[in-house]
Amino acid sequence: MDIMLALAGIAVISILFLSIGQVFRLPSIVAFLVIGMLAGPYGFGIITDQESIETFGEIGIMLLLFTIGLEFSFDQILKTWRTVVVGGLIQLCTTIVAITFVAEALGVPFRESIVFGFIISLSSTAIIMKILQERHEVDTFQGRTLLGILIFQDLAIIPMMLITPFFMGEGGPDLASLPLGMGKTAVILLLIIVLARWVIPRILYYVALQKSRELFFITVAGICIIVAWLTNQAGLTYTLGAFIAGLIIGESDYNIDALGHIIPFRDVFAGVFFISIGMLLNTRSIMNDSGFVMLIAVVVIFIIAIKILTGAFASAAIGMPLRVSIITGFALCQVGEFSFVLAKTGLDSGFIPEMVYQIFLASAIITMALTPLFMNIAPRAVEALYRVTPRHAEQDRLFRPECQEKKETFSDHIVIAGYGITGKSVARAAEITGIPYTVIELKPDIIRREKAARHPFFIFGDAVQEEVLEHAGICTARALVVVVSSQEAVPRIVRAARRMAPKIYIIARTQHIRNAQYLLDLGADEVVSEEFEAAKEIFTRALRKYELPSPEIDKIVSRLQKWGYTKFTRNKDAHPAVSGIDTMLLSLRIHHLNVQPGSYAEGKTIGDLALEDRYGISDFGLRRNNSMITSPDRAVQLAAGDILLIFSTDEKAQELAALFSAP
Repeated sequence: MDIMLALAGIAVISILFLSIGQVFRLPSIVAFLVIGMLAGPYGFGIITDQESIETFGEIGIMLLLFTIGLEFSFDQILKTWRTVVVGGLIQLCTTIVAITFVAEALGVPFRESIVFGFIISLSSTAIIMKILQERHEVDTFQGRTLLGILIFQDLAIIPMMLITPFFMGEGGPDLASLPLGMGKTAVILLLIIVLARWVIPRILYYVALQKSRELFFITVAGICIIVAWLTNQAGLTYTLGAFIAGLIIGESDYNIDALGHIIPFRDVFAGVFFISIGMLLNTRSIMNDSGFVMLIAVVVIFIIAIKILTGAFASAAIGMPLRVSIITGFALCQVGEFSFVLAKTGLDSGFIPEMVYQIFLASAIITMALTPLFMNIAPRAVEALYRVTPRHAEQDRLFRPECQEKKETFSDHIVIAGYGITGKSVARAAEITGIPYTVIELKPDIIRREKAARHPFFIFGDAVQEEVLEHAGICTARALVVVVSSQEAVPRIVRAARRMAPKIYIIARTQHIRNAQYLLDLGADEVVSEEFEAAKEIFTRALRKYELPSPEIDKIVSRLQKWGYTKFTRNKDAHPAVSGIDTMLLSLRIHHLNVQPGSYAEGKTIGDLALEDRYGISDFGLRRNNSMITSPDRAVQLAAGDILLIFSTDEKAQELAALFSAP
């Protein structure tokens, strides 16, 4: 089938089944696995080009591990070395031993039992980390423990690939070529270190200076692919290489912006990966044999039970509290994606029969599909155990204060989008008053300079992206000040911020008055118009040329400010928004109404005219005997020869003119 037609088929089926999954609240991973089973060659046969789908799926796993690496750092990995080495080794060894023992007890020969132990000992990095990311639990105790064990599993793939052929009867590894292979691996790893330390940060700095989103995205994606390829040449997996690439960029100032660029592609390709896994299962042959179904159910129960126990034991062995150990065990209950590679090797060599291979595939896919369910059950299991053994709950509470589960984040702070003159002024004012703030800026020179001055709360990125706003703490901030130079980005930032943080106070700057109402409709609480502020300043300076007293000028400007504030602030009382601010401002002007002898206005007070209630005019002044009264009292009585100055439309002025004209 044509690849584009295959992708079109996947898109249509995915939309349908993901919609059904949302109705029944099924995890997206389960929906994708079902889509693969139904649409694949063993289902309805809608998609037969399985090789192309698997290629896209591998890209998805690379991007998933790459984004995880972006959010971590080498320091965090070094701090969790005990988890990686000790925890990972214990989990892997205990699982292999347990599976081997159970398989031998069921009559499986020893060599086959060992191979099955290798295959089943691996867990799915893609599924576990995706669920943790969706729950924002990557940087928690259980998140760091799981990541450490999964990293060790990825590293253990190399010796497994070397040892497995020996157990399959294909001979052991080629010892003569081992020194050459180790030398090649060392050279490539050294090259990666050099790239990470000196080359890649300089490349990213130069690319960021160009201010091209396309160039930045292609550069980031290229770094991910190149490092993954180099790592694969060293004998490691592409996925581990992508994770290392993420760590490299994560050490730079550009990690958050890179994350925002990659995430949309990651989600799409990761979905394709789970679809490709679902396509592997021969549903026709399995469903036609009830004995197969019962055998698969037994295998699934054994796999889940053993992996929960060994995962929890490994976590407890490195000193994690009971809560983390149980959650870790439940999360590691599935078979990993690399297990399919080992199983396929056994199938191709004739070591694993086709029937056994299909039983393994069905069991592995079922454990993957059940992972979200078990990760949801884990906290409830912890609470149930706490009720039975309260002393464990007390021990876990004592353990918590020693380490913080999450990074300390700002709260009640100001997020400043843009660090030009205005943004810098807001930041300096916040520093003087002791208000915490974070700054989002797209100029790498500013980020480098401010971080060198020990300002870690400066973030390189585009404030339009929700990931960047999230890292700036938009959900816990009190206010957002949008003063970016790109006018087209302002509405998008306001819309994204209002969607993410409904209660935040948003102040947005715009050049033209005509954009004010649009920003208010999108969710801005207050809009500052450069056009209006400039007009006010020019008006003030012009009045000074007429040598008016300063108090009078201040009154006029104050009234103008008050009027502008009401027009550029969102109405909090749920009244209809003021429409067409720009049109209204253009139609308003100052009109002179002369009080003629014998007119209706002669002898009346200003209050009698009900200018505000009847005509909506709140800005007016009075000129009498060549002197100007900027804020006349409502009780002032009008006399012939007085001139009332009103700020209104031509229509309102014409309507009022009849009251001032002689009959």
